[in-house]
Amino acid sequence: MYIFTVIGFLSIGYYLNNISGIGTKFKFLAQITLSNKKTTYRHKLLYTSSNAANKKEFTNIFSLFWYTKPTWIPANMYNYKFRNCAFKYCKILNDIAYLNISDAVLFHHSEMNSVDIPKKAKHQTWLFMSDESNVHTMKYFMDKKWRNEFDWTYSYRSDSDIYLPYGEFARRSLPAVKNYSSIYRKKKKNIAWVVSDCKSRYSRNKYVTELKKYIDVDVYGKCGKPCSDWNDDACFKHLSGDYKFYLSFENSLCEDYVTEKAFRLYQEDFDIIPVYRGAPNVKDILPTGTFISTQDFKSPKELAVYLKYVADNESVYHNYLKAKDKFWASPYTRHEIVEFIYCSVCEKLSTNYTRGTKLNLTRWITDKGCHKASDI
Repeated sequence: MYIFTVIGFLSIGYYLNNISGIGTKFKFLAQITLSNKKTTYRHKLLYTSSNAANKKEFTNIFSLFWYTKPTWIPANMYNYKFRNCAFKYCKILNDIAYLNISDAVLFHHSEMNSVDIPKKAKHQTWLFMSDESNVHTMKYFMDKKWRNEFDWTYSYRSDSDIYLPYGEFARRSLPAVKNYSSIYRKKKKNIAWVVSDCKSRYSRNKYVTELKKYIDVDVYGKCGKPCSDWNDDACFKHLSGDYKFYLSFENSLCEDYVTEKAFRLYQEDFDIIPVYRGAPNVKDILPTGTFISTQDFKSPKELAVYLKYVADNESVYHNYLKAKDKFWASPYTRHEIVEFIYCSVCEKLSTNYTRGTKLNLTRWITDKGCHKASDI
C-alpha cells in the first residue's frame, strides 16, 4: 500500500487554460467557452497527463493522507475519489497512524519550523511545497535539519517537479465588444493601488511614494482608503470604472513570481491597465502589449511621464485595453487546487517519477533568486 502525507497548506493560486491549445505543463480543464455574453463552461475538470496514453493497470492503491488539515480545504476533498484524474489508483486516508508507512510526505513551507521533523522512512518521498516568493519562503525555512530530506518540489516556479503557476492565459475565441471611447471618457482619475502590507520589502512603498510626486496615486486597503475587501471583485470593478491604471506591485522581485495581483486584472469587467513591478521575467508570463512594466523605466519619474502620455491619449489607451481584452483570466477554486495536487502526486507515484538529481533544498530556494531594487 502507498500512502501520501501532507503537512501544511497552500495559498489559493490562479489557473487560466489556453482555449485553442491546452497548456503543456498540465492539461487541466476539459472545456472553456467564452462569448460576448460572458458565458463560461469550466467543468468537468480533467487532469490529462502526457503519460496518460501509456498508463497501465496498477494493482497497488496509492493512499494520500493529510497530516495537518488546511482550514480552507472543502470537507468533501477528504473523501476524494480520483475519478477526474488520469491515474485513479489512489485514495485519501484520514488516520495519523498511516504517517510512518507513507510513500509520499508533503510539507508546506510556512509550517515547517513549527513541527518536529519526523523520521523519514527509506521508501518515502518527501515533497516541499511553497507558493510564496523565495525571500518569504526563507523566513520559514531556517532550520538546516530539513535541507537534504526532500526529493520533490511543488510551487509556482517553472523548475518545480510539480508546477502550478498563479496563472496562464486563455485567448478569447470571440473578441470583446466594448465602447472603448465611453470607457475612457468616464475615467477621471489616474492610478489606484490596493495594498494590505504597509511595510513591504524591496522598496515597493518607497517606489509609490516617489511616484506620487509626479502623478496622482490613490491608495486603498489597509494602507489607505477603504474599498471593501482587497480580494473582493466589487472593489476592483469600482476602481476600474474610475481609474486608468492599477499598480500590480509584487511584494518581492523574484523570478516567476507573478501573482493574482496581475492575473486578476485580466477578468472581463476590469477595464484598467496594469502597471507591473515584480518578477524580472514578467514579459515571459504576461501577454505583450497588455500591461506597462516598471522595468522599462529608470525611475518612478520616468514612469510617471509615460503614464501621463498614455492617460492623455485616448487612442493609445484604447490600444492597451484592446490588447488586454484578447485574453481572459479566471481564479482557481479551492477544489481545483486540491484536485490538481492530488492528481499530480498520484501520477508521479504511479509512474515512479524521479527528478534525476539529489535535491538540495536550500540551493533550490536560492538558485532562482530574488533581486534587489535598482529603480529607486
